[in-house]
Amino acid sequence: MRKQIIIGGLAGFSLTVLALTTGLLKPTIKLVALSSLGIIPVSIIASENIHRKANQKVLSLEKTLGDARVSREQLENVQDDNSRLSIGIAELKTELSRVQNSLSTVKTLNCNLKESLQLAQAQLAVSSSQQAKLSEQVIEYEESYSNELESEVQQKVQEYITQDREALKSKYRALLEEGEVIYAEAMSISEKYKAWAGEVAKRHVERKNYILGLTGEFNKRIGEAQEAWEVERSHLLTQIEALNEKVARLQQQLAGDLTEPELLSCRFAIPGQIANELAKIIWKGFTIPLAAKGAQQRSNGLIEIGYAYSRSQAPSELVAILNRNSDSLASLLGVHKITSVREHDLTPSIIVGLRREPEVKEGTVKRLLTPIDKLATQVLRGMAQKPTLRVMGSTGAGKGICVKYLLSIMSEYMECYIRLHDPQHGSSEDHWDIPKVSKSGTETKKALSKISQQLRDREVTKINQPITVDILDEIDTQLEKSDKEQFLDLISRIRHLGMKLILIGQNPKVNRAGFQWSDMGQMIAFYQKESALDAIKNYPALKLKEDILTKQYYQLSEAYELKNKDLDTHKQYYFGLCVIPGKTPVWYELPVADSIAINEEMAVIGEIFEVTDSNQKFVEGQNSAKVVSSVVVEGRQVAKKAKAETVTQQEMATISAPLPVISHVGGSAKSCHTAKTICKKHPGVELSQGKYGRYYCPGCKKKLRKDELAVEV
Repeated sequence: MRKQIIIGGLAGFSLTVLALTTGLLKPTIKLVALSSLGIIPVSIIASENIHRKANQKVLSLEKTLGDARVSREQLENVQDDNSRLSIGIAELKTELSRVQNSLSTVKTLNCNLKESLQLAQAQLAVSSSQQAKLSEQVIEYEESYSNELESEVQQKVQEYITQDREALKSKYRALLEEGEVIYAEAMSISEKYKAWAGEVAKRHVERKNYILGLTGEFNKRIGEAQEAWEVERSHLLTQIEALNEKVARLQQQLAGDLTEPELLSCRFAIPGQIANELAKIIWKGFTIPLAAKGAQQRSNGLIEIGYAYSRSQAPSELVAILNRNSDSLASLLGVHKITSVREHDLTPSIIVGLRREPEVKEGTVKRLLTPIDKLATQVLRGMAQKPTLRVMGSTGAGKGICVKYLLSIMSEYMECYIRLHDPQHGSSEDHWDIPKVSKSGTETKKALSKISQQLRDREVTKINQPITVDILDEIDTQLEKSDKEQFLDLISRIRHLGMKLILIGQNPKVNRAGFQWSDMGQMIAFYQKESALDAIKNYPALKLKEDILTKQYYQLSEAYELKNKDLDTHKQYYFGLCVIPGKTPVWYELPVADSIAINEEMAVIGEIFEVTDSNQKFVEGQNSAKVVSSVVVEGRQVAKKAKAETVTQQEMATISAPLPVISHVGGSAKSCHTAKTICKKHPGVELSQGKYGRYYCPGCKKKLRKDELAVEV
């Protein structure tokens, strides 16, 4: 409209100007035209004012409309907050009512407990009064019983004074014992009653403390109710998330898929443990869940493991993945090699084959072992310098078979007197089938003292026949640590005295009896099965060969495990490591237990420590035999004096004819004369012997040298 007015005004103004300039209009008309020209701007100004006011009204209306919309949104938000607050207030009211109910319940329980406490206190008072009455009755009973007993005894004594005194004494003694029994029973009843009363009082105190604790705990819970509600709310949200996750996993299981590895319940079975560990490694490395269904070790050392897989898992793809990564899986698993991964023909599963160690061939085992007869020759030669043998191993490792084989070799090549000392005689692990000299720990310790005495006697007399072989079983438990130095000194001194020792250790640890690994240099050692591995790791002389010996041990261990798998215990094969000081350690295989026999024509297995006349057959016929420290001379008298005869070492050496002799150590046998070490200067003085075997003469007031001693037969 505004534009039309402006255009019209401009058009009229243009026509008027044109008419004026051309002179076509009359003066009156010119005046009117000029006046119309003044009206046009006025109309334009009026139109502008009207339009501006209209725009202002429109703007104010739009602003009012926007404010109304904001107010409406705020009102809607307030209404939503109001509804949520109403729901929260309703929930708080419900919780408040529940707490009030709990409070009323606790109040009721508190009242009941107070009533119980009052009842218990009343019972305690009654019990206390009864105890006092019983105490008075016991005192009264004791007094009356003592008086009655005394009067009765006096009456009985007067009545039966003329009768049998022994019968009277026995009856009197019986009455006294009966009275003591009755008195003891009464005192026992009193003590039990006191103990019962104390227990009742203790329970009342505990009940009181419990009630006080409940009250304090309830007050504490009321104060923490709001806090607990917030914590519970967060827990509920967490549980909802966990339940959602479980639902997802259950849906996956319903579809026939595994959600995590399923392991075997195998306890300590090595194949089962390997199966579980491999399933864990595959899950960790490839996120592929497998279910271990079984594991079996074949006779050739191969372990086969069966795994089930998810229904959505392609078996060919799974087999391809495991075959591609078999080397890395074997390295992580700690086995030698995964030999194969294949699908099972009949069931939806895969079979994994692996080896823990490289396959040991029969030729490799034979190459590692030294022939036992060759080893026996080396041991017999070594015993000239190291007459002590140490056999170590755990239960069932073949220690007894090893010792029997050593005895069989000794009995073939030397005439000896064998003495077995077994402190565990009669136990379930007693597999010896030869006579024993010592059958308990006490007898074994006495035998150790006798062996020491035999050593000292032979050092003095220079007589080293017959050869004695002492087998000391369970030496680790019988030898005290304080005696270790003395025992090692004994081992080092028996080399040229015709004495041999075989020490058997139940525990494969050398230091059980106070020994060190360095002490093993004085012995020829036989380490059976697992104890060989302990020796390889700890014996200093084997450190340079530790790696190769350890590898050989595991090869032999696997080979013999397979070799003995289906054999009875008495038919199994045992292997071990023999270490002769100064020589290369060698592996050996023991013969089967049933094939070992001791040659009793060359050796005598003793039943007592002393060598008697009946056991001298192994010495007869030896032209080079010497008289031992304690001798019995048969068929020939050195002197005809009635008293004991003194014979020096030089005089005994002049006896040219061979004498039938027997060994006598640490004691005397029936029908045998005994030998005694005496001082040449003071033969009638009793000698004392020191810790290290030196003899002391009170007459000479000094320790004697060997040339100052003599032997009295």
